[in-house]
Amino acid sequence: MNFQILVDSHDFWASLKADILSAQDQVYIQTLSFEGDRVGQNLAEALLASAARDKKLMIDSYTKYKISDQFLYSLPNLLKSELQQEARETWQIIKRLNQNGVGVKFINPVGLFFSKFADRNHKKMIVIDRRILYIGGINFSQHNFAWHDMMLRIEDPKIAEFLTTDFLASWQGEHQQKFQNFGNIELYLFNGRNNSQLFPRFFDLIESARESIIIETPYLSFPFYDRLRTARKNGVKISFITSAANNWGVYDHYTRWETGRSGIDLYLYPDGMTHLKSMLIDDQYLIIGSSNFDLFSYYFQQDIIAICHDRSLIQEFKRLIFLPDLQKSSRWTGKISDWQGKWGYFQLKAACQLFLWVNR
Repeated sequence: MNFQILVDSHDFWASLKADILSAQDQVYIQTLSFEGDRVGQNLAEALLASAARDKKLMIDSYTKYKISDQFLYSLPNLLKSELQQEARETWQIIKRLNQNGVGVKFINPVGLFFSKFADRNHKKMIVIDRRILYIGGINFSQHNFAWHDMMLRIEDPKIAEFLTTDFLASWQGEHQQKFQNFGNIELYLFNGRNNSQLFPRFFDLIESARESIIIETPYLSFPFYDRLRTARKNGVKISFITSAANNWGVYDHYTRWETGRSGIDLYLYPDGMTHLKSMLIDDQYLIIGSSNFDLFSYYFQQDIIAICHDRSLIQEFKRLIFLPDLQKSSRWTGKISDWQGKWGYFQLKAACQLFLWVNR
């Protein structure tokens, strides 16, 4: 089993492009968003040039409504010619792929009046020739490629087969919930309906921590803060790295308030958006994948999460990501008023209850 940590889009794309172009049998790509910009064009060209016999691109229906992190059908955005042109180019690329031997499918319709909008297939996953796979947080759009993020490249036929089965199930509209231990790595697949049945494994790791927890994610929320507070009461040092300015504004005040009342050291990453999804517990368990450790991951989304035990992988992850990001970030020492923090909490809680109600 070989691991390679690919930090940010440049390293990820260089590796993925080479794998796609050398593929002979299969290229399966699953993404939350795919857009008709330079990144989408480059992926399309690589897929069309690949000699692989079976090429599939699976996209969540999120892309039908949000391009460049903007809702396409709001009145102001309907008047943005560049945004609407990018949407048209996205469909043109998809049509070209379908006409030239690359299967493209949208999954997870948003439902009547967007009632299923929280129910996203949030996985970012690639399987090539039933031997090479990628998991992590990077989508295929220019604004996602500009964010700080990572993908983990693994060479292992057993894991590749496990994820191939999941990909093909999702392609048919069947979301699997299962896990498997591959020795140095445990993989968990969440179906978006019964996620709470698998999360106790992760909560146990958090609550049984003895020394330290480091987290880097953009959208940490309940119910994960409850478990982190338990760890803090046990004397565990917790450091949380997140963006100084979040693309979801509700998290700015909420995060500062929640970490402050929970005794968590908050570090604000200054260089744009950090979209990493990672947690390191006692330098022994590295948790990575597509989950943000937030309410949407817990209640609604299909996600993939890995628990890595490999000592060399953990040390490399610290060297490449956690230590540089902590050094680059500024520790938050300010204060947020109770009403500002509670207002953010209320908005997130209300959204959660609304989507739970419409999904009954």
